[in-house]
Parts: sequence; structure tokens; C-alpha cells
Amino acid sequence: MDQSFDPTIPGYLEGEVGQIVLSAPATFPPPALRRLVVDPGKPFEVTVEWEIFGDLVPLWLSAVDKVWNVEVYAESVGPGPEIAIGSATVGSDVTQPCTVNQAKSNCTKYSATVAVAAGTLPEDDGTSSGIYKLVATVFLNSSLSGQGYDLAGFTEGPIIRVEGPQ
Repeated sequence: MDQSFDPTIPGYLEGEVGQIVLSAPATFPPPALRRLVVDPGKPFEVTVEWEIFGDLVPLWLSAVDKVWNVEVYAESVGPGPEIAIGSATVGSDVTQPCTVNQAKSNCTKYSATVAVAAGTLPEDDGTSSGIYKLVATVFLNSSLSGQGYDLAGFTEGPIIRVEGPQ
């Protein structure tokens, strides 16, 4: 999984965006754990989690907007659209206990679920492959003047297939 977080000041301000988790209606009963094939006629959800940690986190969070902007994109593998498929916002005060970096100082975890409407991604129809790589970004805008104070994180994956019932 490719992931990055900016800015990174080791020990003082670091972040990590976890994997993108897809929740699509199951077509068969449990114990199905993953759904990487989605029906283009049904909505689905994408969940993104991220953690920030380090000695400067409390100070940094006091100098930025109070809302994280989360966006999810689909990049076609082969022919097809490359589009924003959904977005969400999360208050910077809506935190959860850290699960990956809990031993790091001032670890703060966030999570967002992005709803993707039915019909957003086309299946294989001759002009689109119906295969997409998902990419997510999280962004917290700084209220400080100058560059370098915004917080941004990125992650990519999984690859999904859009296929309707035959």
C-alpha cells in the first residue's frame, strides 16, 4: 500500500493513512469478508482511517481549520473515467483511540465513511474496463499564513471491479 503524509517532522508531527476499506452489499451470506466486485446499480461505501502523532500535534491542531476534508477518487485501469466518487468531512475534534500508533505521543485517530452513489462507476461496456484503483486523500487546511502548515495524507488501493448481475 502506498501512503504518504505531509508535512512530516519525525518525532514531532507525523501521520499515517490506513487502507481504504470498501463496504458493498453482499450478494451471498457471511462469512464473506471482502467485496471487491461492486454492482453499478447499488450504492456502496468507502471508509478511510488516519492517525497523526508527535509532540507538536496539539499545537498544530489548534492552528488549523476544524474540519478534515476527505475525498475518494477512482482511477480507471484501462479505458474509462477517472473521477471523484465521493467526499466527506470530519471535525478535527471527532477523534477515536489510536489502533496502529497508540504508543506514539499525542496519537489522534480519525475515520470517515464516504458514500458512493449507485451509477457512479460504469462497468465494462467496451468504452470502460470496469476496473478501478481507489485513491483517498485527507486534508486539514491551516489558518496560518505561509506554506507548509496544511496537513494532507494520501493512500491508494484497493483495485475493484464494477460488474452488474447478468
